Amino acid sequence: MSLIASNIHVTLSGNAILKDINIEFSKGKLIGLIGPNGAGKSTLIRVLAGLQMVESGNITFNNKQLHTFSRSELAKKITYLPQSGICHWPMTVERVVMLGRHPHRDSQRLNDTDMQSVEQAIEDADVAHLKGRSINELSGGEQARVMLARALATQSDVLLADEPIASLDPRHQIEVMALLQSLASKGKTVIVVLHELHLAMRYCGGLILLDKGRKASEGMPKDVLTTENLQTVYGINAIFGKHQGSDWVLPWGHKKEEKA
Repeated sequence: MSLIASNIHVTLSGNAILKDINIEFSKGKLIGLIGPNGAGKSTLIRVLAGLQMVESGNITFNNKQLHTFSRSELAKKITYLPQSGICHWPMTVERVVMLGRHPHRDSQRLNDTDMQSVEQAIEDADVAHLKGRSINELSGGEQARVMLARALATQSDVLLADEPIASLDPRHQIEVMALLQSLASKGKTVIVVLHELHLAMRYCGGLILLDKGRKASEGMPKDVLTTENLQTVYGINAIFGKHQGSDWVLPWGHKKEEKA
């Protein structure tokens, strides 16, 4: 399984958002898309999902042009979890998660496989205790986990998640990142937009650093989250270390602040 972006250029309202992006994603890896606000991360993930037109370049999935897939075919293979997954209808948690099985359904009724997928997704996203409640009654963090469960229920080959942990408390941020890492280890391709550099360093098998629409760096987390890259792209300094055999990074201050 391969998802490849070749020579991607995207211009919106006269502004170049992505410039000459070339990336190959393979299965079995959790890849983090990082970079400052406005770097082009969300646009890139929408391009990979087939939801954003490109000015030039192409996306291929298993050596087939992404735009040649029907919407139903693509929905079974690639799941996109948007940055603000808001449900506008007063549906119960279970009903929302069941929507993730829609691409696989041949009838109005869910079969045993559908229900098993739904129950597993509810458990993995830690929302079983919310069953029976309307999603509109939940906190922002709870809603985010329900929408993650909906995405997991699809059981596609590729999961594209745009800031899935942004509204979560620290415990659930860690749990969700561990879950995404586990899904990747089982053969799924997981691509996630992150601002939490410490969690990107700890959990991701690879990072792609975007800056002003271009790929500034790509590789293992410790090779991307370097002092030089953090200063050049983010304008910050950081503290590095190891704990229990794992590398960690802590953004500490911006360059202007430290010069003062």
